[in-house]
Amino acid sequence: MDGTPIVSFRFADALPLCFSIETRKAIGQSYSALRGLYRQYTLIYIVADERDSIRVRSNYRHGEDVYLYRTMASPAQARARFLEYVNAINTLRDHPQWCNAITTNCTTNIRTQRSVNERAPWDWRMLVNGKADEMLYQHHLIATAGQPFSELKQRSLINKRARAADEDPDFSRVIREELPKGD
Repeated sequence: MDGTPIVSFRFADALPLCFSIETRKAIGQSYSALRGLYRQYTLIYIVADERDSIRVRSNYRHGEDVYLYRTMASPAQARARFLEYVNAINTLRDHPQWCNAITTNCTTNIRTQRSVNERAPWDWRMLVNGKADEMLYQHHLIATAGQPFSELKQRSLINKRARAADEDPDFSRVIREELPKGD
């Protein structure tokens, strides 16, 4: 995604489940990065299936490019990441948190929900929308099929596939067509 990262977890017998870390705005309030520095928005986690989470960005909002990448995580690593999301949601329930455009945002929280000794090293691309995928590519954390990043990014743009699969019950499979399966 060019903006908010969405992490999907696939299960053997169910639709993929997505987690999106976002800001909660009041009705009629728009997002401002400047206001995002000053306790204007609470942090929330949205949990939904891919048709809800991805389709709203690809099919209904205008001007959002949606990119989908397969991770190189093992099943054990994916399970650990899933539990990190669940634990972060439970923590927010008991201890609400303000969003901060620099220190507590949609990308930095993916890093900080991990235990300190397991966190990825700090990287400036965690702060700039649309750069996390480049960082993941550089660290060999996404499937590339040996493609250069620019080619992989173009191949991973799924807006057209998502629009075509709009009402398809196989939405999650269709949006993954043409993606590299692994390295």
